[in-house]
Amino acid sequence: MCALGIAGADGGETATSLAIDFTVQPSVMVAPGDVTMTFVIENRTDRPVRNVYLSSADGQLSEPIGQIGPGETQTLMRPHTVTEAELDAGEITYTVSHDPMIAGEAKINYPLSAAIARGEAQPGVDFTRRLSSDHVPQGGQVTVIYKVANTGNVALTRLRLQDALGDFTGRLEQLDVGESKTFISRVTLNEAAQSAPSLEYDAPSGDTRTRQLDPLPIGIAGSGLEMSFSVGRTVFEDGTADAILILTNTSNVDYTGVTVLDDVYGGVIADALTLPSGGAPVEVSHTYPLRGEGDYRWRVRGSSGAGEELDMRTQTLTLSGEAEDAQVVVELRAAPRTPRINRAGQVTFDFALANEGNVMARDALLYEVNRGEIRRLAVLPTGQPLQCSASYEVDADAQFVFCLNYTDADGHQRTVSTEPIDIVIASDGATPERVGRAGMDLEGESVKVGGSASTFVVLLVIAGAALTVMITILAAASLRARRERLRRIAAEKQRAKAELGRTGSVPVVKAQGKKKKKG
Repeated sequence: MCALGIAGADGGETATSLAIDFTVQPSVMVAPGDVTMTFVIENRTDRPVRNVYLSSADGQLSEPIGQIGPGETQTLMRPHTVTEAELDAGEITYTVSHDPMIAGEAKINYPLSAAIARGEAQPGVDFTRRLSSDHVPQGGQVTVIYKVANTGNVALTRLRLQDALGDFTGRLEQLDVGESKTFISRVTLNEAAQSAPSLEYDAPSGDTRTRQLDPLPIGIAGSGLEMSFSVGRTVFEDGTADAILILTNTSNVDYTGVTVLDDVYGGVIADALTLPSGGAPVEVSHTYPLRGEGDYRWRVRGSSGAGEELDMRTQTLTLSGEAEDAQVVVELRAAPRTPRINRAGQVTFDFALANEGNVMARDALLYEVNRGEIRRLAVLPTGQPLQCSASYEVDADAQFVFCLNYTDADGHQRTVSTEPIDIVIASDGATPERVGRAGMDLEGESVKVGGSASTFVVLLVIAGAALTVMITILAAASLRARRERLRRIAAEKQRAKAELGRTGSVPVVKAQGKKKKKG
């Protein structure tokens, strides 16, 4: 409640000397307890107000405030314990007083009142949990942080927090309104586990209440970073070599902040890389000038989402400084995981793309002859084969033929292909994968394969038919134009022949030009 310069019987100018705002927080209480009072006192005159006092209604508290200068504002915050009588009355009363503005007059008093209401008991609690990581290395430690906050309007008592993870128990005798409490548990895990904490507390009514959080699994992080490192002479420029590292994360956690370093010559090849769990391979490349025979080795550092440090080296590769005959020897291998399935579903093929030559192939394209593109590579490095996979939906017996197009060291287009691979649906087949599962390295949705021609073949037929129609139209137009030209030539010859018959001589056309003036 706001009291604006309310004086006793003095009246006149002094009645509006001070403007006072008086509030309490909280303004609703279930039972007697502590509140915070706030007084905002403003002197609205052009003279100082002296000897200001703050007094409680029962006279137990009398606090000097001092002087408030012209136009000044003072804010006071004071604790107060609400009594049962004040709750019944619905108000808390105080008085602010100060010396008279004119000597000899009586002291000026400002009676103040702030509303306080009796409310209904409403116990409330906010119970949360946070994990340091949802995956940890075997034998690693996970930290679980539990937080309990009293969001109701009454105090909670006899709080008991339990979690089977680490056999954790936390206790608290009382949690007042607006207060919170944090519990911390550190657990070492050798196998996958889960956190499923529960909280019990007593309400003022005497009943026990329970809060349960959903189970949260914590897995054991599996290491799984595959590296394919190769070095070969650059096919684009003489006197240089390309080093290529392909990183594939096959684990169940992400690798972040990955840095690739040159372990022989020093320096950073790439940094701030992220390798998502089960994500597509990440390719890192660097070009070196060739200065005789050289060794090449890279180092990979980073950390996993489980807090495990990553520090791996590639194999050491040696490249001769003398130029050799450039050779590209490419091999393609494809194998279905389930060549026989017992019903319609998805079949995944695993591929190995190997270049056993001494220079890298360029512009590589892996595809299925009837079903389209699988993966493109700017270069196909020498050394370890590149691995990838693709999934297809099969609803009838089907045949697959995979091809790899590439450009060799001489700039010629080459193709290698697999033998036909049959996928059979039979009662003794394996259970296929769930339809809709994307291939590991295949972007987009899976390609559906039926018992007849695929969508890709249909599109090719439509495109071929359209091309045939266009060629036919152009040929017909060309024939019409040729016939019209021959007709005009024949008509011209006929006209010339008729003219010759009438005159007996060939008509002469005189040249037109300017005459030369005589001197």
